[in-house]
Amino acid sequence: MSRPSAAVATLLFGLLAVNAALAGTATMPPAGGRLACTPPLGPRSSHTEVIAAFGKAVVTYREVHVGEGEMAGATVVFPADPARRIEIFWKDAKKRTGLADLRLSPETTWVAPNGLARGMTIAEVERLNGRPFSLAGFFWDNAGHVIDWKGGAFDAALPGGCTVAVRFDLPADAPEAATSRINGDTEFASDDENMRAAKPFVSYLGFAYPSP
Repeated sequence: MSRPSAAVATLLFGLLAVNAALAGTATMPPAGGRLACTPPLGPRSSHTEVIAAFGKAVVTYREVHVGEGEMAGATVVFPADPARRIEIFWKDAKKRTGLADLRLSPETTWVAPNGLARGMTIAEVERLNGRPFSLAGFFWDNAGHVIDWKGGAFDAALPGGCTVAVRFDLPADAPEAATSRINGDTEFASDDENMRAAKPFVSYLGFAYPSP
């Protein structure tokens, strides 16, 4: 089963340290808020903890697509709201404990703790990372995934231990003269002149929680 890959760090968890212990209910973070890799989305969190934080009305457990026609069970937060939808995969799927991977919908408005957000240009991500990075070419299965942050800020795990995964897509009007030179199972530098001319944008954000 292919789950969301690792490599995207400081995003998902500041706002999510909600006051579940107070009054037994949590204030739901607004769309566009910052997430963080601490409870209720910490490496040792659980399905039960997610329900306590967000509220039973907006948390469910269901089968979701994970690629290549495969399905897997996941805790889904805000299942009907693409702007806030979060899918959580567990290391122990039976007990639904220990985060393994977390992914956001293509329409997400969540922002990472480090400021990474959907729709950012490759130059904007470079500035946050502090240097150029490398990504896969386009027009194949792993198109646009960041391969190596090249020692930049996103190489470090976020507080809580998770890392961030990022994928770029090309706009519909990307010039063919540029895109024809950045495709296939090849690694490209983010500051490659053809990559810049094609104007890729962040289309996917996810998180991975390595085992202790």
